[in-house]
Amino acid sequence: MTRGFSILAVLIMAGCGNGGLGGLFDGGGAGSGFGRGGPDATSSEVITEAVTGEAAAEDIAPEDSSTRAAAVAEGDTGAGDTVRGFTVASLGDATRPGLWIETPLVDRERVATVVAPNGTTLEVTARPSGGERGSGSRLSIGAFQALGLDLTSLPTVTVIAD
Repeated sequence: MTRGFSILAVLIMAGCGNGGLGGLFDGGGAGSGFGRGGPDATSSEVITEAVTGEAAAEDIAPEDSSTRAAAVAEGDTGAGDTVRGFTVASLGDATRPGLWIETPLVDRERVATVVAPNGTTLEVTARPSGGERGSGSRLSIGAFQALGLDLTSLPTVTVIAD
């Protein structure tokens, strides 16, 4: 009897990762299982220069990094605003209301525009995080939702501010 339950348990667990049919433990490609489908880990490009002038959101957060690099190299943001940089955003304190980002890309509180990987833009309050440049940022739950981002994702966003 115990052997029957053991075999049944093994078969049930094997069904959780049933090859290409999906499942909890499937080990499939991007977008399958838990925590998958994040940024492309093969890109090693780092952009360190600020851009000033006039550009559209499509130029600032394009789908491929080579186009993004070209936009940063030649682009403008208009109205004296500057692309502060690209940062990986995690979900911030969900008890704090409003549209905000805490980021090492700003040195004082200011109004900023956040551009999501899908090209959606949102005006938020940018606050300094106190971290080192490149240490990542925290984005409010309201901003995540307004940008159409999955709350469990770690999107790379563009921060534009004066």
